[in-house]
Amino acid sequence: MSKRDYYSVLGVSKGASEKDIKKAYKKLAMKYHPDKNPGDAKAEASFKEIKEAYEILTDTDKRRQYDQFGHAAFEGGGFGGHGGHRSQGGAGFEDIFGDVFRQRGGGFGGGGFGGFDDVFSQSRGGRARAQKGQDREYTITVDFVDAVQGTEKVVELPINGEQKKINVKVPAGIKDGEKIRFSGKGAPGSHGGPAGDLLLSVAIRSHAFLERDENDLICNTKVDIATAALGGEVEVNVLDSRFKLKIPAGTQSGRKFKMAGKGVTSRKGQTGDLLVKIQVATPTNLTDKQRDLLEQLRDTL
Repeated sequence: MSKRDYYSVLGVSKGASEKDIKKAYKKLAMKYHPDKNPGDAKAEASFKEIKEAYEILTDTDKRRQYDQFGHAAFEGGGFGGHGGHRSQGGAGFEDIFGDVFRQRGGGFGGGGFGGFDDVFSQSRGGRARAQKGQDREYTITVDFVDAVQGTEKVVELPINGEQKKINVKVPAGIKDGEKIRFSGKGAPGSHGGPAGDLLLSVAIRSHAFLERDENDLICNTKVDIATAALGGEVEVNVLDSRFKLKIPAGTQSGRKFKMAGKGVTSRKGQTGDLLVKIQVATPTNLTDKQRDLLEQLRDTL
């Protein structure tokens, strides 16, 4: 059975750089590694094929010969064969994954590959590399007003197997889905590596009449039908502010009145506008007198 094209084996183009080839190889090697697929002959065969393609394409001389003559360059002893000396230009299997296979019996027929983690965490000489611990991520929920104005709260989280209380400063202007980072509060590192980080993703509760659009603060304000038609004033409550807003006669539902620079100040210090959005309230449970008056009005329209 004819061999597959080495570039196809690694899933890269013919013009791929050595960096791209190494990246593709490492990804495939981790997928088909015998330690991850014990007893799977098909996976082992794929792993050998990937390794062979990698060793050819990362060797400058061999890659040049392969590009010119294909697999024939290494058959029947021609051009030095696949098992020949490797030039200085190419990195071999051991250059990425260390000398682990030689040290532990080597090869697929040897006494064992060792732990899969060992293969990818050891450098040449068998010394373990320091690795940063994993980040831990949790979600905390805060009220809309607290997210706009900022707040402090104590949350209890499972950290490294223990329930711990953490004082969290929620910065003013934080958006839904933004994260608060605590460096070094995640999982511990290995072999002397630093601990990971703790990330708190913020979920913001909806408000009864306030909304946020980027840095603009929208206040939904109800106005009765008479005031909307005839004009007048309505009291508006926004966060800690309370003021009177003049409603022009004939105001339609959905109209917005803007107050520049009175919106939300983001974590970057950018402040939006306050938009008072009018919602004309349709009356319900009318008295007989109110119904008569509305019918008279309707007759005149």
